[in-house]
Amino acid sequence: MKKFLGILLAAVLLVSALSVVVFAGDAVAYVAYNKGKDTNDGMSVATPKRNVGIAGEGGAFDIVEDGGTIVVTEKMYFADNYTWNANAPVTITAKYGGRSYINPTPVENPSAGSFKIGHDRIFSVASDLTFDNIILFSESAMDTFVVKSGATLTITDTVLSMSKTSKNFHIRVEKGGKAVINGGIFSSVSGEGEIVTGPAAVIESTSAPGGGSTVAYISYNNGNNKNDGLTAESAKKGFGSKTSDGACGVIPYGGTLVFSEKALIESNYTWNVSGSTVFTAKYDGKDYLNAQYDSKGGPTSGVLKFNKGAMFTVSSDLTIKDMVLFHEGSVSCTILVTGGATLTIEKSALTMSNSDKYLKIIVNAGCTAVIDGGTYNSVTGGGNIKLGSDVKVLKTAEEVEAGTENVCFLDYKLGDNNNDGKSAATAVKGYGAGIFKKIPQGGTVVLSGDSVIGGTNNTNSYPMPKTANPLTFTSVFGGENYKEVANFCINKDVEYIISSDVIFDNVVLLEREGTSTIHVTEGATLTVTDTVEFKSSKTDGSHYKIVVDEGSTAVLSAGAKKAFTVESAGTVKDYVGGKTTIELTIGSTTAYVNGTAKTLDAAPINRNSRTMLPVRFLAENLGATVEWN
Repeated sequence: MKKFLGILLAAVLLVSALSVVVFAGDAVAYVAYNKGKDTNDGMSVATPKRNVGIAGEGGAFDIVEDGGTIVVTEKMYFADNYTWNANAPVTITAKYGGRSYINPTPVENPSAGSFKIGHDRIFSVASDLTFDNIILFSESAMDTFVVKSGATLTITDTVLSMSKTSKNFHIRVEKGGKAVINGGIFSSVSGEGEIVTGPAAVIESTSAPGGGSTVAYISYNNGNNKNDGLTAESAKKGFGSKTSDGACGVIPYGGTLVFSEKALIESNYTWNVSGSTVFTAKYDGKDYLNAQYDSKGGPTSGVLKFNKGAMFTVSSDLTIKDMVLFHEGSVSCTILVTGGATLTIEKSALTMSNSDKYLKIIVNAGCTAVIDGGTYNSVTGGGNIKLGSDVKVLKTAEEVEAGTENVCFLDYKLGDNNNDGKSAATAVKGYGAGIFKKIPQGGTVVLSGDSVIGGTNNTNSYPMPKTANPLTFTSVFGGENYKEVANFCINKDVEYIISSDVIFDNVVLLEREGTSTIHVTEGATLTVTDTVEFKSSKTDGSHYKIVVDEGSTAVLSAGAKKAFTVESAGTVKDYVGGKTTIELTIGSTTAYVNGTAKTLDAAPINRNSRTMLPVRFLAENLGATVEWN
């Protein structure tokens, strides 16, 4: 009874979100990405929000959803693709109430009054939005605004453009959209929508990168990336990126990708263009779909084939129809929907497999999956999932969560990548051919022996593949403690780059001679709990260097802050040792447990002047076991 009362008391104390009532159009929200907190009210320069977020997440958007002004007192940053869609016009500015917050220094990263998005990301404008008296800072060559049908993007002549490279933002105006550009510098402004420019605006090109084609063809066996990709006879071989010579570079702003033969997801790949795309094998009166098996054991043409354990990340809106999704092998492959994207799989899409495994689909919070056809191993995640009546899902979300498929044992000395990784006796040896073949979507890595991170492709860096869920490293699992025989080690002078969440818990981190680095980037969070031990073979006892990029986070125990050398342009938080801190927001299905994002089955709500909370989630994350009677 005491534990139950303690849980309720803790839950009440930890909920910090308050509803704010404002008049539409008069609302003002303050934002400061580095210094703000989403638990602030966002109503003054002293209490800014950190993030914009979406409706119900407790960010600045909740304040101006029905129109108003966002005041950027420091930086406004979006790590992933984002769609702005309010109920009324909104102005984003760094000058308000007679005060200007713009500080354009240093030139490589303005310190205040700036708007930024992540590397090669897309900011979609789906409702009227104005930028005024602010810095638009471009970090890469393909940072892009996409103006959707029915929306107007206005750039006033007080806007200042700055760039980390020689390239500024691109603007793509879709049919039915409008851009009014009276100031700023833009690498390109193009599209089928209405474009109005003023004398103070600098437009370097009116053509989209890659020629702006809306149709590309792909054929793994018969194509060549030196081809133009504009016909079935001159198809591209691979996907590539928006700035490469693959199929993606032909349609960098979206369009139609025609599978005239086969396309292959060999390991991990991210589809990310500046607009909506259709994948199909039926186009311009021709049907390339042939589901009959060829000599290599797969459908002949009109197919997207997934190699064993491969992950296909969808980061921009994608529709799949009139083609085959083919799963190869007994290790589940994954489609991950992230970055605010919508994945649509129509009834005409077929799913096939040469084993008893089918694709997994994971839909991150803020994303949508509309699936009307096919068979899937599982469809899970915190996003909006809509399944048609003809869809077959083999495992429920509860079965996936309860199973061991998200756990893999690792032992560099005694393991073998041909093992199943389900126990210490059958541990895998490494990462690319081991861990990320067994649990490509993330999960728990049990170090039953040493783990060694080395460089790849003759470099001194190892970029860890992105995962849908956090990757937790531990040496205590299933009642066994392997700490005495297991160390996590980064080789001499190697940089371990993480772009999705990583947690070190109950594990030994070993530092050898040289300088080893953990580089946290692309909005990821590194968490080091107070159960982690630190060993160093150096005479001075020094340990890893931790580099945290802007937009990323490190949650460090007191021992970690003492052991590591930390260089941060992002956020560094204290790990709350011996306690569990849970952050909940009214109306949001995203919660934070000791700084790590988790998805709720149901959002907290206010009803009849009472705050109602998800009891199971709170109880289990505070250490209790819940069984309903």
